[in-house]
Amino acid sequence: MNYLKELVVEALRNLGRHKLRSFLTALGIIFGVASVMSMMSTGEGARQEILAQINQLGIRNIIVNAKKPPEESSAGDGSTSRTLRYGLTFRDADQIRLTLPMIETVLPVHDVEKWIWFKSKRIEAKIRGVTPAYFESLQLEPMVGRVFSDVDEFDRRRICVVRRKLLEEARYIGDPLKLDLKIGNDYYRIVGVLPDFEFQSPNKLALGIDDRAFEIYVPHETVLDRFGLEQRVQRAGSSERSVVELHQIVCAVDTEENVVHAARAVRAILESFHTRRDYEVTVPLEQLEAAQKTQAVFDTVLPIVAGISLLVGGIGILNIMLATITERTREIGIRRAMGATGRDITWQFLVETVTLSSIGGLLGLAVGGFFILMLRHFAEWNAVITPGSVVLSLGVSCLTGVAFGIYPARRAALMDPIEALRHE
Repeated sequence: MNYLKELVVEALRNLGRHKLRSFLTALGIIFGVASVMSMMSTGEGARQEILAQINQLGIRNIIVNAKKPPEESSAGDGSTSRTLRYGLTFRDADQIRLTLPMIETVLPVHDVEKWIWFKSKRIEAKIRGVTPAYFESLQLEPMVGRVFSDVDEFDRRRICVVRRKLLEEARYIGDPLKLDLKIGNDYYRIVGVLPDFEFQSPNKLALGIDDRAFEIYVPHETVLDRFGLEQRVQRAGSSERSVVELHQIVCAVDTEENVVHAARAVRAILESFHTRRDYEVTVPLEQLEAAQKTQAVFDTVLPIVAGISLLVGGIGILNIMLATITERTREIGIRRAMGATGRDITWQFLVETVTLSSIGGLLGLAVGGFFILMLRHFAEWNAVITPGSVVLSLGVSCLTGVAFGIYPARRAALMDPIEALRHE
């Protein structure tokens, strides 16, 4: 141990004699380690982002959305009013519930587009009629108040759960649980406030979230009782009426292993009941598997790209150490004349190379950490520094020093002592 300590001290002394050269030699290792750390942290951040997005939808969930079919040509009778029927039905939900035992719950959702009034301010909103289990299935936890209960659903109470962003839009400062929102001709008391989730575009599409309107959750039976199934949309010169029984069905599967089989069965049931493609099935687990395959490719490519930087740094160390050995040929001859063995010479230069690469690795970790902070601040990318990325980056820098230091060290050890002493 003392012998190794002496070698490290001697290596630091030799490197300190040529500070600028040592620093320039270590630059390749510094940026190589910074690249490895940055890319691994970026990949880990992307992986966690994907998992967070999929978990928002629920790994064991199957989400079916009603989709408006392509516009059909008018009958040519000059009529400006028509009724369009499409989407999911109560029969679909019942058939899935009764036919597939692996599906624990089938949650119906009915949407109504309405303007809500807060004092004199009018806000566009989407009223979502949901059951109490809907919040649990999609992991929607209120930050204030509560969600619905079975009693609220049975009694068709005029209550609602809103997002915090709606209160900010209405510029309401007081207690939100004392606020009544006017929806249509009735007032609905707010009983809970959900935090604002930053859903990505695919998740918004899967959950039926529209950026143009705020979601307001109302008991499912209340929505059906107060607003019915028919909606009317006024357009320039015409009006369009649509009838959609269910805009969304959320199926919760008992185990993760049964999700793929259950999704296949759900698609089969819907295909047998729908002649038009007026629905869309989203399976978060399938999205996760596809994302993991794509991430695996990046996990392989990114370290290879970063490894090229380390390779360049290692070649730089190799060249400088060969030049250093030439400069110190007489020193090597003197050491051999005083009794140093070839093994001692090998260890001397190998420790010096590893010390240089280790210092470069530590500086590379600092530079990599700075890059990641800049990435978070300016690009708003959630790069995550893990202990594994730090250990791997530092370990690779040390291995680079060993790999590219063995040849110069052995070359110094194999020198003829007599010829070395004669070197000028």
